[in-house]
Amino acid sequence: MSPRLRVWLVVGAAAIAAAAIAVGVTVATRSDVDRTRSKPPPFLADPTAPQEVSDDVRQALKAWPAGTVRRLRILAERYPQSGLVRLELGLALAFGGSEADASRAWHESRRVQPDSPSAVRAEDLLHPNTPPGLPPFVPSFARARTAAQRDLLRGVAFQQALRPVSAEREFAASVRAAPGDPEALTAAAVGLYDKDKPGAAFSHLGPLARRFPHSQTVRFHLGLLLIYFGDIAQAKRELVLARAAGPATPLGKRAQTLLKAALKR
Repeated sequence: MSPRLRVWLVVGAAAIAAAAIAVGVTVATRSDVDRTRSKPPPFLADPTAPQEVSDDVRQALKAWPAGTVRRLRILAERYPQSGLVRLELGLALAFGGSEADASRAWHESRRVQPDSPSAVRAEDLLHPNTPPGLPPFVPSFARARTAAQRDLLRGVAFQQALRPVSAEREFAASVRAAPGDPEALTAAAVGLYDKDKPGAAFSHLGPLARRFPHSQTVRFHLGLLLIYFGDIAQAKRELVLARAAGPATPLGKRAQTLLKAALKR
């Protein structure tokens, strides 16, 4: 399976999982739900969390509904750098109807361990009306032939693992290896995307569209970021340009796929 296809499939799977979580939070926080009988929040495994932390979180969830929040607060004190604990604490608070406290816990999850799946999932829960996850960089090649391309594929692998800080680091390394390459520059811009502060990515990617007006990768990823941002009309325009730059290329086909999806909105 090529790196491009793996990225697309992983992003799709993450979207489905995150959507299910968001629906669960919405249902669980409705006023007409009998919270004493509701199921506990889901355990969202995080490979970056030590096994001891994961085990303690699972035990806390088993105490639902009476003791889960209290136990998770204790764990947050015990593991001050754990994004997983704070993600699960936020879910427990949301399931219990404390939305403001849940939001604070999710912000804490992002702050204490930004390079983790828990931080990415917390960001999704803080922005439920946006596509889940972070926009992926989709390389135009299947096999790396240069140092810069190897850096890009390592960044893609980190994105697949929901490790955005590590991905950003690899994309920046790709730019150092090939400072004039629009693909490396595009990846670095995509890696900056943050749902709280999307302007950082656009401030880099927008100028690239002027610098490389016929670059398919720039147009495609600008369209992708605009979808995440919510500007569907402008996203369509960028994706049309990306498709026109090469309809038969992998990115051209991806652009067509996104355009079909956008037309259904």
